[in-house]
Amino acid sequence: MDYFVDGEFTYNWTSHHLKLWEELLGDKADTATAVLEIGSFEGRSALFFLQFLPKSHITCVDSFQGSEEHVGPGSKYVSDMAEVERRFDRNLKPFAGRVEKRKGHSVTILPGLAAERRLYDVIYVDGDHRATATYSDARQAWDLLDNDGVMILDDYRWGPDLPMARRPEAGIEAFLSQVAGEYELLHRGEQVVIRKSGIVATRSFTIAGRDIGELAGGALSPPLVSFVVINWNYGRYVGETIDSIRRQDYPHFECIVINNGSTDDSAEVIARHIEGDPRFRMETLAQNHGQLGAALWALDKVNGGFVTFVDADDVLFDNYASMHVQVHMALQRSVGFTSANVAEMDPTGKALTASYQLLQLDRPDAKRGLRSEQTVLRLPTVSPSQYRFLDANTATIPRWHTGWLWAPGTANMFRKSVLRLLQLGDGSKPWMTAADGYFNIVCHAVAGSALIDMPLSGYRLHSSNYFATGERVEGIRKGTREYAANSQKFTYESVRFLIGQSDRFDWLLGAEFWPVVDRITGESGAALRDYFRNELAVEIFRQNAPQLRSVFGDERFRKEITNRFSGAQARSILRAGFEGRIPLRHLHKSVSRDVRAFLRIGRKR
Repeated sequence: MDYFVDGEFTYNWTSHHLKLWEELLGDKADTATAVLEIGSFEGRSALFFLQFLPKSHITCVDSFQGSEEHVGPGSKYVSDMAEVERRFDRNLKPFAGRVEKRKGHSVTILPGLAAERRLYDVIYVDGDHRATATYSDARQAWDLLDNDGVMILDDYRWGPDLPMARRPEAGIEAFLSQVAGEYELLHRGEQVVIRKSGIVATRSFTIAGRDIGELAGGALSPPLVSFVVINWNYGRYVGETIDSIRRQDYPHFECIVINNGSTDDSAEVIARHIEGDPRFRMETLAQNHGQLGAALWALDKVNGGFVTFVDADDVLFDNYASMHVQVHMALQRSVGFTSANVAEMDPTGKALTASYQLLQLDRPDAKRGLRSEQTVLRLPTVSPSQYRFLDANTATIPRWHTGWLWAPGTANMFRKSVLRLLQLGDGSKPWMTAADGYFNIVCHAVAGSALIDMPLSGYRLHSSNYFATGERVEGIRKGTREYAANSQKFTYESVRFLIGQSDRFDWLLGAEFWPVVDRITGESGAALRDYFRNELAVEIFRQNAPQLRSVFGDERFRKEITNRFSGAQARSILRAGFEGRIPLRHLHKSVSRDVRAFLRIGRKR
């Protein structure tokens, strides 16, 4: 194919590379490919990419001021650069809808593309031939190249008689040395062609490119993740769950598999799948403690700073731990837990959806993004392009947001310190409810959460899944009626826990104590008043009224009770707090509040 038949050109530095390019880029010919070209001149190479890759779009970066060989005195390649630019524009005009021309120096254009979170599948580096400029172009472009992308570095053997500083070779070698382990060499000749591969797992954690072992003299080590698999009669699924944990590309983890009173063949399946791997161990509970009960029981037995409770019928993607830990290390402020998206699947593992609709990043006051790569602990298993993807698809959700905001179950990775702070008993008592139904709500209410809009696990839907048996579809409720009722009922246990330890949490939470109490109900506005109107809530407050009065004082005690209760319910709690008799001034304020509320309702009618 003659790629240049209708073009206007003065020099041909491209045609002798085409056979190599066609061979190396053949697998991208039928895909929507993003191409970045640094140094376009008259547009020959751009015309090749646009025609050989017919679904491609190209970004062409050139100052159109020329390099030394184009403008230097005595050079045989001296060119009128204004005319060169006009020829480029005429040659590319037939493809105008697929061409983005960025006129300027690469040293300013490339950082701008990075700020726009651009990623490219093919990058051609053919700009300024000085070693320092070639290195700068390649190094900045590397962070714009997606995983499995191809970079072509031109003129590797150009100017052999010139000083090393004026030749691309030295800059290319310096660049290849810096990204060693991150690429596969496809060709070395007049050009060097490399493919970006996953960063090898043997490289260490870094801060600003420096090994943390080197920086801290071995005193600082990567975070440990604790996976807690809670299994009750899921012998048919739990083996796949364990195998998915074993495949994690993040090696710093432990895994406790709890056989939670199972009566099927779970024990044999678990033993077979953890055999020979010291990171795994099985613990057995004689009776079913429920998922939350088993999770609470396990908290004293895990060693990791981060904890994921894994449903024994789900599977983790290989990069689950890497992505969660990287986000925890890079958030602009620490949160109680991270929640990633999930792919829903049927009982046999066939995909039903690729995302969970309730996980929405664009919420009021949500803060998108992560900190700069150079300022955080960087994992070797998360490439620069993956980091930029996380940066664009992660949002920190303020703790005052209420309702269910997250993906279910296995999707969540918690800070153990926050779990311990909110530990509801020691696990000796069964709690027949989901662990996420408690921990997600209370951890978020206290410390906020972050959402990662990237599926990192498979969520299995089947007849024994007590949350839902069908995938989420717009307009159709997912959870069962029984699950919703039990979940709301259990929130009263969360309220009981906070109110019962008000002396401790008043110190820890300060002014946030009462807002947290309200947030863990999951309700707001009129629904919040209805929530506290329930006799179960009244009894919780009545039992703990003396302590609440002691912790908050008479005035604050009366105010917080009447903020949530009215009429006879409020006065029964106040009497319990004031040892059977409400002081007149507090009784008067309580009655006055009820009257004002009654009058407001009357006016609305």
